[in-house]
Amino acid sequence: MQTIANYPDLVSAQLAQSLLEAEGIESSIPDEHLAGVDWRMSTALHGIRLQVGPDDAEEATALLNDGQAVDRSEIVPPEREDLCPSCGSDAFGPARWRRRLKAATMLFPVLFLVLPIFLAVQPTLVCGACGHRWTDSE
Repeated sequence: MQTIANYPDLVSAQLAQSLLEAEGIESSIPDEHLAGVDWRMSTALHGIRLQVGPDDAEEATALLNDGQAVDRSEIVPPEREDLCPSCGSDAFGPARWRRRLKAATMLFPVLFLVLPIFLAVQPTLVCGACGHRWTDSE
């Protein structure tokens, strides 16, 4: 067996191994069990080795180095419905009093009994950019 690559962690080595196996190239990770017991061992081993047979070494190296890069310009984000109706910003969240009440229940557990009543009130959302307030039903 010939080492064709070293990886910083076990997951990266297993991902590369699965890529090779998908192409029909037999491979092994000799440090798999040692690194699986303690992840810090990968540093002591100077990386996790991925090995293939000498006949497949050149093809496997080319396959791993060729990697298909994803062209991010072709990915179109989906239309978002969760934007501020006033300014279109996505920087919004629940009203400040709701967050403070949830935090206060950790300090005063008695408030935990009253919390469901306050949470039953229609949630008010506040835009961080323009300050506009609205409910989910709008």
